Amino acid sequence: MISSTLYDVAIVGGGLAGAAAVIALKQSGFSIVWIRPKMESIEYKVGESLAPAANPILAELGLSYLLDTPEHRSSNTTFSAWGQEALVERNSVIHLEGAGHIVNRAKLEMDLYSLATEESDLVIESKLKEISERNGNWLIPADSEEQNTVADKPVSARFAIDASGRTQALGKILSKQNVTKLKTDDHLVCAYAFLEQRPNSEVLATPATLIESTKNGWWYASLLSNGDLSVNFYTDPDLMPRGVTNELDVWRALLDQTTHIAHWIDDAEFEVNSEPELTSAATRWLTPAAGIAKKAGWMAIGDAAASFDPLSAHGMTTAFWAAAQSQKIVESYLANDYSALQKYTDAVKKGRRNYLLQRNSMYSHEKRFRNNTFWKRRL
Repeated sequence: MISSTLYDVAIVGGGLAGAAAVIALKQSGFSIVWIRPKMESIEYKVGESLAPAANPILAELGLSYLLDTPEHRSSNTTFSAWGQEALVERNSVIHLEGAGHIVNRAKLEMDLYSLATEESDLVIESKLKEISERNGNWLIPADSEEQNTVADKPVSARFAIDASGRTQALGKILSKQNVTKLKTDDHLVCAYAFLEQRPNSEVLATPATLIESTKNGWWYASLLSNGDLSVNFYTDPDLMPRGVTNELDVWRALLDQTTHIAHWIDDAEFEVNSEPELTSAATRWLTPAAGIAKKAGWMAIGDAAASFDPLSAHGMTTAFWAAAQSQKIVESYLANDYSALQKYTDAVKKGRRNYLLQRNSMYSHEKRFRNNTFWKRRL
């Protein structure tokens, strides 16, 4: 039998949650094997809103300084036309944690990625295809065909964390073993684009975020620190206009269904010169989100545990919170105390229940379009 190198924790997934978990766990002195796809340099990534509640969590992790760069800006004002035609303003002064942030998601993830790469004891650049429990540890087979950092023998870990986002790489393997179940509540999708101002425009665009509901879904627009406008449209797959990703006129016609966002685009001289891309924004989760498979402990964090409707603006904050929680969970688990693991499971379940109630309440406030299919489904 080929022996394996034993680490304290195997973290699966290369996004924000995975990188934050690597950093958090190394602060407590754990040995880490990080299994992740290779991160390519990307210019943009959708998902910019970081809630004020993230501020104390980032401070706890010693990562607050990452937001002190020109690529990110404070988010002091949000306007919404939801349930009424007029815009309503909400100011961050009401939050005890201070202002939220509109981040350059790609920049933030790349910064975390670099930090976590330096902290990891071993990085395996590969998709997780197989993992099994053996004598209370997780066994990850070597996969030299895909790895850039090649392990010449299997790797094992005493605890595993699924931070693979909506891919739920570990969760899907465990669901096949009847350890956990994959649940889906809706199939929301997002068409997103980043708009630039016309060349030589002298208009100073307002640094704000705007949310607007329409008959077939809802819109989010926010000015990024580089001056581009992030524009997202959320609806169900069967309600997304055909050709929206390859016919510019379809995308422009969709934008014209808005009132305030269309006015912002015109008034600030933004150009609509390319079609949007599509991504999933579905609400889905693992139940339970943590536990013991045979004799080996595991937990899911971030979108791998529960992915929320972006209306909640909780995605990144929840990922950082779970990464911070992983420190005491792993520490207690390795000391044969499973109480912290159970508390985390209960907290995720409670948070998911509260989110569903809040989401349903938010959607119920929009009564103007209650006879349209998108809104009927949510009422």
